[in-house]
Amino acid sequence: MDFAWKIVKREGHGTHNHSLVVYEEGHRGINGLSPRAKNLIRQMNNAHAKPKVIMPAVQTEYPDDHPNMRHIYNYKDKIRRDANEGRNPAQQFLHLEKEHKYVQWIAVEEGSRAVPHAFVSHPSMVEVLRTYPLVIGMDTTYKTNKYGFPFLEIVGVTPTNQNFLIAYAIMKDETADSYRWVLEKLKMLLGASVSPKEILTDKEPGLLKPVAEVFPNTAHLLCTWHINNDVEARVGKICGNKLNGEYFKNGVWKRIMNATSEAVYNAVVADMEENWSRWSAIMTYVHGTWLKHKEKFVRYETNKVLHFGNRTTCRVESQHSVLKSWLGRSHGALDTVFRKVHAAVENQFIEIKNRLECSRRKHGVKYNGFLFQHLTGRVLHHALHLILEEQKRMWELSVEVYERCGGALLTTHGLPCACTIFTANQCGVGLYIDLIDPFWKTLRIREGANIPQFLEETAQDADHFRVLVDEVLNSDVAVIRGISSLIHDELHREHAGHVKPDPNVSRRGRPPNDRNSTTRNLSHVEHVRRSGSRGRVRGRGRGRVHSEARPTGIYSSSSSFSLGTFTSVDHLAGHFKEQIPNLIYPFLCGFNDVDGDGNCGFRCIAHYGYGDEARHREI
Repeated sequence: MDFAWKIVKREGHGTHNHSLVVYEEGHRGINGLSPRAKNLIRQMNNAHAKPKVIMPAVQTEYPDDHPNMRHIYNYKDKIRRDANEGRNPAQQFLHLEKEHKYVQWIAVEEGSRAVPHAFVSHPSMVEVLRTYPLVIGMDTTYKTNKYGFPFLEIVGVTPTNQNFLIAYAIMKDETADSYRWVLEKLKMLLGASVSPKEILTDKEPGLLKPVAEVFPNTAHLLCTWHINNDVEARVGKICGNKLNGEYFKNGVWKRIMNATSEAVYNAVVADMEENWSRWSAIMTYVHGTWLKHKEKFVRYETNKVLHFGNRTTCRVESQHSVLKSWLGRSHGALDTVFRKVHAAVENQFIEIKNRLECSRRKHGVKYNGFLFQHLTGRVLHHALHLILEEQKRMWELSVEVYERCGGALLTTHGLPCACTIFTANQCGVGLYIDLIDPFWKTLRIREGANIPQFLEETAQDADHFRVLVDEVLNSDVAVIRGISSLIHDELHREHAGHVKPDPNVSRRGRPPNDRNSTTRNLSHVEHVRRSGSRGRVRGRGRGRVHSEARPTGIYSSSSSFSLGTFTSVDHLAGHFKEQIPNLIYPFLCGFNDVDGDGNCGFRCIAHYGYGDEARHREI
C-alpha cells in the first residue's frame, strides 16, 4: 500500500473547471453514430445521396445519436477508404473497371506510372453501340476532376431519340495525338468491319485530322449551333457592333447554311460578297474558317448523309449536363468520377430499355391510320412521328409534291419522303416495312443490322488469337514468359502500381470564385452578348420579324446614326407595321413619331440630321 497512488481534493477546488454540456451534438464524448445509423448512411451513400440529404434522414431516424455533418463526412470518407483497401485513386479506378467488366484502355507516361489518358466504356453501352453504331457525337467538357483534365464524352443515338454514353475519355490535353489515341480505341471497340455513318463534333482543331485518318469512310459533320454562335460573335467584333453580328447570322449566313443546292449556295455566297465587300476581314474569316469546310455543315451537302436529324452537338451538351448533375463537384479523384459516371450510365440504360419496350407494346392512337398499318409495333415511335410530320408537309406541298419534295427525309433519315407517302395514299395501301431503314426497326438490343458483322469479326478475332497462342506455346520458354508477363500486365492493370496524374496547370473552365463548381464558363459569343448595352429595348410582342434578326443597318460603330435617339421598332403600333413593305422592315432600326403639321417629311429629315425636328425650317 505504500506504493499505491491516491487522489486528494484540494480545499477550494471541488468544482468543474469547464461549463456543463448544453448542446450534445457538439460534444465528442456524448454524440456519435450507432451501427444502425451507419448502415443507413452506407445505403444512402451507395445511392449517391449527398451529405445534406443524408443528414436529415439520420436525424429523423436516430435522433438519440445527436449527429452532425462532420459525422456524415467522416463516415463517408471511412467507407471510401475501406473500399479502396489501401489502393491509391488510380489503382482503385482500374480495380473498379475490372470489377464491373468495363472495356478500358490506359496510356502510361514513360519514366513514371502516371495515367495521362484513360478510355472507359460500360459493358452494357458496348452492346448498345454495336446495335446502334451509325451516329456518334463527341465533345469535351471541363471541371469534372481534381486534375483539371479534359473529359471527352462519346455519345450515341438510339432510334427512340435517346442519348447513350458510348464511352468517356480522360485526357491530359487536347492535342491531335490525344484525340487520335481516343479515336483508335473507339475504332477498336467498333471493329474493322463497321463504320458510323456520321461523326459529329464542333470545330476542335485537334479533332479534324484524326477523325479523317481513323474513320476515312465516315462523314464528319460540324455542329451548326457552334458555327452560328462563332459567326455572330466574330462578325460583331469585326464590325464593332454586335447587332451587325446578329444581322449577318440571321440573314445571309442563315441562307448559306440552309442552301438546298449548289446553285443556291453559289448565288447566296455571291450575294454576300457583293453586299459585305466593304468588310474584307469578314470575307477572309468566313471563307478561311468555315466555307472551306462547307461539306461538313451546309444543308445541301449534309442532306447526302444518313445522319438521322443530328446536325448539332446538343445531344452531347445534354449528356454533359446529366454527367455533372451526378458528379456534383469539380474536384473528384479518378475513382470517385468512375463511381458517379457508372451510376449515371446504369440509370441511362434502364431508360433506354423502358423506351424500347414502349414502342413494342404501345401503338398510339395517332398511328392507327391505314398509312401505318404495316409499321405499328415493328417500327420505333419516333420514326412514326417523323413520318407523320412528313405527311403534313406532303399536304402543304399539294399537287407540287413530286417537284418540291427533294427526298431529304429518305437520304438523311432512311424514312419515306413526302412523294413516297403521297403515292402510298393514292394507292390506298399504306407504307411497307421495307421502306424503313433497319435502324428504326431494331427494337431489341443485340439484334441490330450490324450484329452479324460483329459476330463474324469476333469469331475471326478469336481464331486469330488461338493461332497466336499456339505460336507462343511452340516458342522458347523465355518467349512464353515474356508474352505471359505482357498479357498479365494488360489484364491486371490494378496491380501494376499506377499512380494518379499530376494536375494540369493549364486547365480550362476553373472559375476563380468557386473551385467546387462544375458549371461551365461562358462561351465567347455569350461574353459578347452580355458585354455593354444592346442599344435598344427588347420588345415582347409578336412582330413579323424576330428582334434578334433586326439589324442596325450595315453601319459601323463610328456612324453618326444613333439608335438611342429613336424608339425601338418593337414598340411600333401594329397597324403601322402592316403598311411597311416586308422587304424594308428587316432593315429598320427605330422610329420617331414627329408632329403631323404638314411638314412631317421635313421634320423627319431634321430629326435625323440635326437631332431636333423643330429645326425643320432649316431644311
